[in-house]
Amino acid sequence: MRHAWLKARVGKLGNLELCFIRASTWFVLTLVCALSAWTTCQGQSNGSRMPEPIKLSTIFVQVSLPNGRPADGALVVLTPNSGVPRKAFANDSGRLEFPEMPDGQYTLTATSLSDPNLMSDVVETNPSRLANGNLTVQLLLRDRSDNPKRSTSGVIRAGENERRIPKEARKAFNEGLKFKGNDEPLKALESFNRAVERYPEYYEAFSERGDVNVSQRDLEEAAADFGRALKINDHYGPALRGSGYCKLEKREFADAIKLFEKSISADPSNANTNLLLGIANLELDRREEAKQALLKALSFTPPAVRAHIYLANVYAKEHLYQQAADELHKYLEAEPMAPDRSNLQSIESQWRAKAIAPM
Repeated sequence: MRHAWLKARVGKLGNLELCFIRASTWFVLTLVCALSAWTTCQGQSNGSRMPEPIKLSTIFVQVSLPNGRPADGALVVLTPNSGVPRKAFANDSGRLEFPEMPDGQYTLTATSLSDPNLMSDVVETNPSRLANGNLTVQLLLRDRSDNPKRSTSGVIRAGENERRIPKEARKAFNEGLKFKGNDEPLKALESFNRAVERYPEYYEAFSERGDVNVSQRDLEEAAADFGRALKINDHYGPALRGSGYCKLEKREFADAIKLFEKSISADPSNANTNLLLGIANLELDRREEAKQALLKALSFTPPAVRAHIYLANVYAKEHLYQQAADELHKYLEAEPMAPDRSNLQSIESQWRAKAIAPM
């Protein structure tokens, strides 16, 4: 399940009114991580992947502390089945990426340099199982101290003001992340269910279960899960983003905008949240706010490339057809296998003709 569920899927692009695209609020979960990060639609099955002669993938990593906050500066080691391990450090938002990785099985681990007792479990992943190859892996640091005061009773401590997360709950949560990354939603749901049963305050598990429910188009359950997570931690960025997404699907745009803004405040480095914020503003015809959010979504590495389509929509509404066509062209260059390519090429041509037509 690819973690980029926050990336939009345009609806009937062939039905044009005054030569601009009508914004759509239908999205699909891809993770992630990943994310999603999170750029093809979730509806594709493993059997529908387009074969490629040479396939390289980007593995995006999010490292979190036991309390859910980003683990900035954490050391992440990516080890292939054969070859030399690669190492990288997480940025201030706990993020990093390993670009241009060939297909194959990999293991990832993370360690806090400031507290060597904080380490992640070993996570296995294989980008070749996904349609677009790119995936997001979440690594959660846990206390592996040998100090008996901190390791007895079968629980993991999360700092001086710690949450005590039972090891069984942590194990179920990590299994859920693995199943989610492997596009096995039913198994992921079962694992996250076990995690919250063993630890009812496990807001990360509620939020991840909400992501899976979005991927299954069970938006009512998804909204409930994000709400449960926010009751425990009302500053948790992924749950704020997920709750805002559910509001967006219900066309409650003003509420969605508030939630996306809170999510960005908690997690300012998430391109997909800025994309969703731009879409929500565009639905209310707040063009300047939409433009700012969409440009921000495109400024990240990797960018939320779907933002080009919605930015094109903004320019078309302002009768700036040359800029609108250019944005569509940028999207098509970034996504040469886009399923809506032919429709978008047709719209680009119409806009370019409109740009040179006499007033």
